[in-house]
Amino acid sequence: MKKKILVVLFLFIIIWHSAAISAEEYKSVEIFDPKQEKVVKVVELNAKIHNMVSSWIKDVEGIYGKSNPLTNDGYAIRVPLYPAVKVQGKWLNAIVNDVYIIIPEHDAPFYMIFDNDDKLLCFPFNGNINELAKVLNFKLKSG
Repeated sequence: MKKKILVVLFLFIIIWHSAAISAEEYKSVEIFDPKQEKVVKVVELNAKIHNMVSSWIKDVEGIYGKSNPLTNDGYAIRVPLYPAVKVQGKWLNAIVNDVYIIIPEHDAPFYMIFDNDDKLLCFPFNGNINELAKVLNFKLKSG
């Protein structure tokens, strides 16, 4: 009986530990450079980043008008929102877990957000690139 309890306890600890590790990875902001095809910087998500991006997406205005939002230059920044943010507005009504901020070299920046049905939505960026760059300690170029 003691062996069974020890085995179950051991398995529980292993499962809990692996879940904690993956949760920690999920809480990192990633800056991706499409030219290099890799993540060039990882920043730990903190309250300042979370609150800043959350407030920006709650105030999105309009839909991003470009038909093909993909770019092969600039940067793509993945900001996990933990805890998730409930947005109820004219243009976005969803619980948002991740925000992708796309910063092309020669076009205006924009957000890519997946709604509750995993539908991709794009919105014009309404934040402050300089403030974002400062908080991420990374030079962001914008068109």
